[in-house]
Amino acid sequence: MGRPVGVTILGALMIVAGLGFAVVGIVFLDMGSTGAMKATHTSGAALLAALGAAAGVIFLLFGGLHIVLAIGIFKMRNIARILTIFLFVLIGTGACLGLIATLLSYSHVGLAWNGSLLAVDALALWYLLRPDVKEAFGA
Repeated sequence: MGRPVGVTILGALMIVAGLGFAVVGIVFLDMGSTGAMKATHTSGAALLAALGAAAGVIFLLFGGLHIVLAIGIFKMRNIARILTIFLFVLIGTGACLGLIATLLSYSHVGLAWNGSLLAVDALALWYLLRPDVKEAFGA
């Protein structure tokens, strides 16, 4: 059985998302290092710079994880499918928390972002758990 078209689309979208995470991570790292150089006298500014750098590392790690899992998805590795399911559950959980926070301090943009993120995650999970896709991965 060949690779289903949906797997190819999912893998390509995961690579695009991974590259997006990497770009945001580099921006955070740059902002953190720039802020650290300017924060000579205040500890609050130094703390914010350190948090920016830490966020940059986390975004880079998530970007790398997306790309590695996308390569595994392209190669039809079942372990990549399972880890991708866990990744989407983790992202969906974060989107649920973001949705709750957005509802508490109502924001149209935040509501649309978290809602669309949940919808995309649910669609990807539904697709990866379909019996024909499991069979294609040899599960």
